[in-house]
Amino acid sequence: MVVKADIMGSLFERALRDILVKIDPNGKIKLSKFKVICPRSMVIRALLEGVHLVGFGIGEEPELIMAFDFEDSSSVIARLLKLNKIETLEAYDIEEFIDSLLREMGNVIAGQFASWLSNFLGEDLLPSPPFSIKTVMQLERILFHMDSEMKVPVFVGVVNGDLEGRMKVYIIPSPDFIRKIESDPSIGRRLSNKNSHFRGRREYVR
Repeated sequence: MVVKADIMGSLFERALRDILVKIDPNGKIKLSKFKVICPRSMVIRALLEGVHLVGFGIGEEPELIMAFDFEDSSSVIARLLKLNKIETLEAYDIEEFIDSLLREMGNVIAGQFASWLSNFLGEDLLPSPPFSIKTVMQLERILFHMDSEMKVPVFVGVVNGDLEGRMKVYIIPSPDFIRKIESDPSIGRRLSNKNSHFRGRREYVR
Protein backbone atom coordinates (compact mmCIF):
# COMPACT_ATOMS: atom_id res chain seq x y z
CA MET A 1 0.00 0.00 0.00
CA VAL A 2 1.14 3.53 -0.78
CA VAL A 3 1.13 5.60 2.40
CA LYS A 4 0.91 9.36 2.59
CA ALA A 5 3.50 9.51 5.34
CA ASP A 6 3.36 13.29 5.38
CA ILE A 7 -0.24 13.33 6.65
CA MET A 8 0.37 10.56 9.16
CA GLY A 9 3.63 12.16 10.25
CA SER A 10 1.96 15.57 10.69
CA LEU A 11 -0.77 13.96 12.80
CA PHE A 12 1.61 12.08 15.08
CA GLU A 13 4.15 14.90 15.38
CA ARG A 14 1.41 17.40 16.24
CA ALA A 15 0.04 15.01 18.86
CA LEU A 16 3.46 14.45 20.46
CA ARG A 17 4.33 18.14 20.59
CA ASP A 18 0.94 19.05 22.07
CA ILE A 19 0.97 16.39 24.77
CA LEU A 20 4.58 17.10 25.81
CA VAL A 21 3.64 20.73 26.41
CA LYS A 22 0.75 19.49 28.54
CA ILE A 23 2.97 17.05 30.45
CA ASP A 24 5.69 19.65 31.06
CA PRO A 25 4.55 23.27 30.55
CA ASN A 26 8.09 24.42 31.46
CA GLY A 27 9.42 22.92 28.23
CA LYS A 28 12.16 20.72 29.71
CA ILE A 29 10.59 17.68 28.05
CA LYS A 30 10.21 18.30 24.34
CA LEU A 31 10.34 16.67 20.92
CA SER A 32 13.72 17.34 19.28
CA LYS A 33 13.54 15.07 16.23
CA PHE A 34 10.84 13.32 14.22
CA LYS A 35 11.39 11.04 11.24
CA VAL A 36 10.02 8.05 9.32
CA ILE A 37 11.74 4.68 8.94
CA CYS A 38 10.70 1.33 7.52
CA PRO A 39 9.97 -1.66 9.80
CA ARG A 40 12.96 -3.58 8.44
CA SER A 41 15.29 -0.77 9.50
CA MET A 42 13.94 -1.14 13.03
CA VAL A 43 14.65 -4.89 12.93
CA ILE A 44 18.17 -4.40 11.54
CA ARG A 45 18.99 -1.94 14.30
CA ALA A 46 17.66 -4.40 16.89
CA LEU A 47 19.88 -7.14 15.42
CA LEU A 48 22.94 -4.90 15.58
CA GLU A 49 22.35 -3.15 18.90
CA GLY A 50 19.87 -5.31 20.80
CA VAL A 51 16.34 -4.37 21.76
CA HIS A 52 14.71 -3.23 25.00
CA LEU A 53 11.38 -1.59 24.33
CA VAL A 54 8.22 -1.04 26.32
CA GLY A 55 5.11 -0.97 24.16
CA PHE A 56 1.48 0.10 24.44
CA GLY A 57 -1.38 -0.76 22.11
CA ILE A 58 -3.70 2.14 21.24
CA GLY A 59 -7.27 1.26 20.29
CA GLU A 60 -8.83 -2.06 19.41
CA GLU A 61 -6.81 -4.83 17.73
CA PRO A 62 -4.80 -2.33 18.06
CA GLU A 63 -5.06 0.70 15.78
CA LEU A 64 -1.42 1.52 16.44
CA ILE A 65 1.41 0.65 18.79
CA MET A 66 3.64 3.06 20.68
CA ALA A 67 6.99 1.77 21.91
CA PHE A 68 9.67 3.47 23.98
CA ASP A 69 13.38 3.07 24.62
CA PHE A 70 16.35 5.19 25.69
CA GLU A 71 19.02 6.26 23.21
CA ASP A 72 21.68 5.40 25.78
CA SER A 73 20.46 3.57 28.88
CA SER A 74 23.94 3.58 30.48
CA SER A 75 23.98 7.38 30.49
CA VAL A 76 20.53 7.37 32.10
CA ILE A 77 21.79 5.17 34.94
CA ALA A 78 24.94 7.29 35.36
CA ARG A 79 22.90 10.50 35.53
CA LEU A 80 20.48 9.10 38.10
CA LEU A 81 23.37 7.83 40.22
CA LYS A 82 25.06 11.23 40.09
CA LEU A 83 21.85 12.93 41.20
CA ASN A 84 21.29 10.35 43.98
CA LYS A 85 18.04 9.20 42.41
CA ILE A 86 19.26 5.65 42.93
CA GLU A 87 21.87 4.65 45.50
CA THR A 88 23.94 1.79 44.09
CA LEU A 89 23.89 -0.31 40.96
CA GLU A 90 24.03 -3.45 43.09
CA ALA A 91 20.68 -2.59 44.64
CA TYR A 92 18.89 -2.99 41.32
CA ASP A 93 18.61 -5.31 38.38
CA ILE A 94 19.57 -2.71 35.75
CA GLU A 95 17.42 -4.22 33.03
CA GLU A 96 14.39 -4.30 35.32
CA PHE A 97 15.08 -0.73 36.44
CA ILE A 98 15.22 0.55 32.84
CA ASP A 99 12.07 -1.41 32.03
CA SER A 100 10.28 0.11 35.02
CA LEU A 101 11.40 3.62 34.08
CA LEU A 102 10.22 3.16 30.48
CA ARG A 103 6.88 1.83 31.70
CA GLU A 104 6.40 4.81 34.00
CA MET A 105 7.30 7.43 31.40
CA GLY A 106 5.64 5.57 28.53
CA ASN A 107 2.42 5.18 30.49
CA VAL A 108 2.10 8.96 30.83
CA ILE A 109 2.91 9.68 27.19
CA ALA A 110 0.81 6.85 25.75
CA GLY A 111 -2.19 7.82 27.89
CA GLN A 112 -2.00 11.45 26.81
CA PHE A 113 -1.38 10.43 23.20
CA ALA A 114 -4.50 8.21 23.22
CA SER A 115 -6.55 11.06 24.70
CA TRP A 116 -5.28 13.51 22.06
CA LEU A 117 -6.07 11.17 19.17
CA SER A 118 -9.48 10.33 20.63
CA ASN A 119 -10.36 13.98 20.91
CA PHE A 120 -9.01 14.85 17.46
CA LEU A 121 -10.69 11.92 15.68
CA GLY A 122 -13.85 11.87 17.78
CA GLU A 123 -13.62 8.22 18.80
CA ASP A 124 -12.44 6.15 21.74
CA LEU A 125 -8.86 4.91 21.45
CA LEU A 126 -7.92 3.37 24.77
CA PRO A 127 -4.31 2.57 25.69
CA SER A 128 -3.41 -0.99 26.69
CA PRO A 129 -1.32 -2.02 29.68
CA PRO A 130 2.43 -1.89 28.94
CA PHE A 131 4.33 -4.88 27.58
CA SER A 132 8.04 -5.52 27.17
CA ILE A 133 9.80 -6.22 23.88
CA LYS A 134 13.21 -7.69 24.67
CA THR A 135 14.07 -9.90 21.69
CA VAL A 136 14.28 -9.40 17.94
CA MET A 137 11.77 -12.22 17.52
CA GLN A 138 9.23 -10.40 19.72
CA LEU A 139 9.77 -7.21 17.71
CA GLU A 140 9.30 -9.04 14.40
CA ARG A 141 6.09 -10.67 15.65
CA ILE A 142 4.64 -7.30 16.62
CA LEU A 143 5.59 -5.68 13.31
CA PHE A 144 4.17 -8.66 11.41
CA HIS A 145 0.97 -8.50 13.47
CA MET A 146 0.53 -4.83 12.58
CA ASP A 147 1.20 -5.46 8.88
CA SER A 148 2.05 -8.91 7.50
CA GLU A 149 3.79 -7.27 4.50
CA MET A 150 5.83 -5.02 6.82
CA LYS A 151 5.32 -2.03 4.53
CA VAL A 152 3.68 0.48 6.87
CA PRO A 153 5.94 3.34 7.99
CA VAL A 154 7.33 3.54 11.51
CA PHE A 155 7.37 7.07 12.92
CA VAL A 156 10.19 7.84 15.35
CA GLY A 157 10.37 10.81 17.69
CA VAL A 158 13.25 11.71 19.98
CA VAL A 159 12.14 13.24 23.28
CA ASN A 160 14.65 15.25 25.29
CA GLY A 161 13.94 14.68 28.95
CA ASP A 162 15.02 16.41 32.14
CA LEU A 163 16.62 13.80 34.36
CA GLU A 164 16.12 10.71 32.22
CA GLY A 165 17.93 11.81 29.05
CA ARG A 166 16.85 11.19 25.48
CA MET A 167 14.04 8.74 24.83
CA LYS A 168 12.87 7.37 21.50
CA VAL A 169 9.16 7.01 20.76
CA TYR A 170 8.16 4.61 17.99
CA ILE A 171 4.65 4.84 16.51
CA ILE A 172 3.55 1.91 14.34
CA PRO A 173 0.10 2.38 12.74
CA SER A 174 -1.98 -0.45 11.31
CA PRO A 175 -2.99 -0.41 7.60
CA ASP A 176 -6.63 0.05 8.67
CA PHE A 177 -5.74 3.13 10.73
CA ILE A 178 -3.78 4.57 7.81
CA ARG A 179 -6.72 4.05 5.45
CA LYS A 180 -9.05 5.71 7.94
CA ILE A 181 -6.84 8.79 8.23
CA GLU A 182 -6.28 9.05 4.48
CA SER A 183 -10.00 8.73 3.72
CA ASP A 184 -10.88 11.78 5.86
CA PRO A 185 -10.02 14.96 3.92
CA SER A 186 -10.79 17.15 6.93
CA ILE A 187 -7.76 15.86 8.85
CA GLY A 188 -5.20 17.63 6.68
CA ARG A 189 -7.15 20.87 6.87
CA ARG A 190 -7.50 20.72 10.63
CA LEU A 191 -3.83 19.87 11.11
CA SER A 192 -2.86 22.96 9.14
CA ASN A 193 -4.95 25.06 11.53
CA LYS A 194 -3.26 25.27 14.94
CA ASN A 195 -6.52 26.45 16.46
CA SER A 196 -8.60 23.62 15.00
CA HIS A 197 -11.11 22.18 17.44
CA PHE A 198 -11.26 18.60 18.58
CA ARG A 199 -14.26 16.48 17.80
CA GLY A 200 -14.69 15.34 21.38
CA ARG A 201 -13.19 15.55 24.83
CA ARG A 202 -11.74 12.42 26.40
CA GLU A 203 -9.07 12.02 29.04
CA TYR A 204 -7.43 8.70 29.89
CA VAL A 205 -5.59 8.70 33.19
CA ARG A 206 -4.10 5.56 34.73
